[in-house]
Amino acid sequence: MSQPSDVNIKEHISRCEAIREVFYMSWPIVLGSLSFTVMEFCDKFMVAQLGTVPLAAVGSGGVWSYTMSTLLLGIVGCTGTFVAQSYGKGKLEDCAKYTWQGIYMAFLSLFLAGVLAIISDELFLWMKHSPEVTHQELIYFRIRLFGYFPMAVGYALSSFFPSISRPRVPMYAAILGNVINLGLNYLLIYGKFGFPRMEIAGASLATVISQWIQTIMLFAMFLSPGLHQKYGTRTYFHFDFRRMKELFRIGLPVGLAMFLDIFNWSIFTGFIIGRFGDVSLAAHNIAISFMHLCFMPAVAVSIGVSAIVGQWLGRRQIQVAKQRVHVSLFLCMGYMVTMGFLLAVFGERLIYHIFSKDTEVVQLGHRLLILAALFQVFDAMNITCSGALRGAGDTHWVMWAMVITAYCFFLPLAVVMGIVLGWGALGAWVSATLYTIVLGLVLIGRFLSERWTKIIIFSDSEITAE
Repeated sequence: MSQPSDVNIKEHISRCEAIREVFYMSWPIVLGSLSFTVMEFCDKFMVAQLGTVPLAAVGSGGVWSYTMSTLLLGIVGCTGTFVAQSYGKGKLEDCAKYTWQGIYMAFLSLFLAGVLAIISDELFLWMKHSPEVTHQELIYFRIRLFGYFPMAVGYALSSFFPSISRPRVPMYAAILGNVINLGLNYLLIYGKFGFPRMEIAGASLATVISQWIQTIMLFAMFLSPGLHQKYGTRTYFHFDFRRMKELFRIGLPVGLAMFLDIFNWSIFTGFIIGRFGDVSLAAHNIAISFMHLCFMPAVAVSIGVSAIVGQWLGRRQIQVAKQRVHVSLFLCMGYMVTMGFLLAVFGERLIYHIFSKDTEVVQLGHRLLILAALFQVFDAMNITCSGALRGAGDTHWVMWAMVITAYCFFLPLAVVMGIVLGWGALGAWVSATLYTIVLGLVLIGRFLSERWTKIIIFSDSEITAE
């Protein structure tokens, strides 16, 4: 019987190290993201007890409140790319410097929130939802604007900690914020223990308060004595035009891609699905809530692999970075395919027992979940590869890939299938399925080309491929 060669043993050890590193970096982010997903799920569950109209409104209002913030959040979140590569290169003071630039960038959220408060009436009237849904959407949306600033600062700080291999800090902050949000939801939505019954406004206010608490906790940790001693977090707080310019150059495509990706789904929800009536909108929002259970953990792994890729590129270890991405891709595919199968099989019962007893809503929601199950493996490619490419700074190419596939393929096809052919929400979701498959194949093709290994993100240095 032949003995394993030294090469095979080394490959096995290397693979185990890769799995260990991906798990170490990703599981706290996954847990933090799952707690956020559970929070959103509980929000809709609690609001669903008020009726179909509030459920439709909280889904649409929440989507648009997040959508309009994503351009800035994408730029600010790209702080992690610079922090991870600086950490890998051993330039620890740069980790703090780039994070502070991300915090300063977050102040633009105050201006953004003010503009959106002014145009919010026109935004929701354009969607032509029922008057009852539109009224409640506006209530929810306007309160959420007060959470823009803490959310933007929190993005910069949440990008910092995984990039220095401290992923548990954002996890603890997320869990605390979500527990607070859940408790405030119960008090403010239903008016318990002497609190006013605010219904959908209470759900929005609870989210804003939890965002502030979560960000304050992250900022306190960022300035803690241990991190200050190692990274100089209280010393290197000065505005740095060169680093701000670098962050904007690499982060703008991320922000645009993030905004346009979410924006096309918001158009899909508000202007296409919404025109088919309250039942279709409610079923769509329920399906999206379940889908979060599939893709949010994968998004968390994507955040982790982005930091890992950045660190190994900073050390100029290209092959190690590639191996970590392969492991992450395998894990995400396995998880998302399993979840998609479970939702396709048991989706009807879950919708009935958790969200709605309305037969039309239950049946349509289940059909949408079956379609979603078909694209899970491709969505795993999309999410994982986009995170890896972001960690390398290959942001311009990803942006154009998302823009072209979304606005030249996805949305036109949704209009044709849903409206022109008269297939309604089901036809529109068929187009979403085809779009996700195409985008997943495009992004994994870019990753396999290895052109991302040649990207330079720092203006004063180079990272070369081995």
